[in-house]
Amino acid sequence: MKYQSIIIRWSKIATLLFIAMVLVGDIFGFIITQYICYIWAAKFDAVSLAGLSVVYYLGTVGTYVILFSLLKLLSNMGKDIVFERTNIKLMNIIAYTFVAVALDCLVGGFIWSGSFILAVLALFLALVVQSVRVVFDKAITMKEELDLTI
Repeated sequence: MKYQSIIIRWSKIATLLFIAMVLVGDIFGFIITQYICYIWAAKFDAVSLAGLSVVYYLGTVGTYVILFSLLKLLSNMGKDIVFERTNIKLMNIIAYTFVAVALDCLVGGFIWSGSFILAVLALFLALVVQSVRVVFDKAITMKEELDLTI
C-alpha cells in the first residue's frame, strides 16, 4: 500500500503541474495562437486568428475539466475508494470531455492542419479511458455479486 500511495501522490503532483501549465498557457494564449496562426498555419487574416483563439480557449476549458476530474479520481484512489460508481462517472466525464476536445480540434483543423493530429490524439485517449472504465465497471459488478454470496 505504501508503494501505491507514493504513486498516487506523485500523480497528484504531476496533475497539479499540468493544471499550472494550462493556466500559464491561458495567460499567454493570445500570443500562442498568434504564433500558431501566423507562423505554423501561415494565415494572416483576423478571422483565422479569432477562430483559432476560440478553439484554443475552448480546448483549455476541456483540459481543466479533464485535469480536475483526474485529480478527484486520484483523491478517491488515495482514500481507497477504487471500485465505486463515482469513479465510473469521473471516467465518463474524462472520456466525453476528450471527445469534445477532439471535436473542438477538428474545427481548428480547418485553420491549422496540425490540429487534426490533436483531434486524433484526444480520440485515442478517450478510447483508453473508456476501456479502463469498462474494466472498472466489470470489477464493480463482480464485487457486487461476491458481496451477495454467502
